[in-house]
Amino acid sequence: MKKADLHIHTNASDGVLSPTEVVKLASKNDIDAIAITDHDTIDGIEEAIKASNIYGVEVIPGIEINSEIDLEDVHILGYYINYKDARLIKTLADLIRRREERAQKIVKILNDIGLYISLKDVKEWGGKYIGRPHIAKALLHYGYVSSVKEAFEKYLGRGCPAYIPRTKLSPYDAINIIKKSGGVPVLAHPGLLKSYDIIEELVKAGLKGVEVYHTKHDSEQIKDIINIAKWYDLIITGGSDFHGIDDNLNVTIGSATIPYDAIGLLKSMSEKE
Repeated sequence: MKKADLHIHTNASDGVLSPTEVVKLASKNDIDAIAITDHDTIDGIEEAIKASNIYGVEVIPGIEINSEIDLEDVHILGYYINYKDARLIKTLADLIRRREERAQKIVKILNDIGLYISLKDVKEWGGKYIGRPHIAKALLHYGYVSSVKEAFEKYLGRGCPAYIPRTKLSPYDAINIIKKSGGVPVLAHPGLLKSYDIIEELVKAGLKGVEVYHTKHDSEQIKDIINIAKWYDLIITGGSDFHGIDDNLNVTIGSATIPYDAIGLLKSMSEKE
């Protein structure tokens, strides 16, 4: 049976592999279709689509927008977005600018406490897209920590000396951005939320799907989220959330998939929008 992995990151955001390498690996793992869903950027989509013609893997243009409500991260996936939409590009450029401003502040704090890295060092790991994982990798590179995990536990995590909250969109803003770009908004990994209570409000705001199958969802969560999807008539999606890093969960492309036929629902919904 043909299958799809609809949650994959590249080095255009916080993944390790290039879009071409991701498509090649998907082909090697017998995945028929993937969605490129980098955080807050569409920069990897064009390259992945070109690679799809070489490796025979269908590439769905997507995104994962980081948002927050009541101090909780809520990520919204968008599928079949028009990644050339001028409004979308402008909005994402503003998010990238905010990320860099935040990184500059974090680097200054780290310097003030004796951890000497520069924004240039951070960009060596992140390029245009700069997040805390890239700062952590710079700290690791210079020997200030023994692992990325330690960097977050000692310096970058919430409540730590160099933690600075990022200016984030609300999930309602994220849904609106995706819909305006012609995409289908889907709630990412709801099993990681404190509760499912927010889903009803997200549906009212235009949420069209929910990610049921995810490498961090256990069997009970999957059952619960399937029931929620049925109750609100939401499209069921799934994906590995592959980043190309060893997080001791053996997460690789295809670790979580959905039948290829499910893609048709997303595509038809995008065409309706």
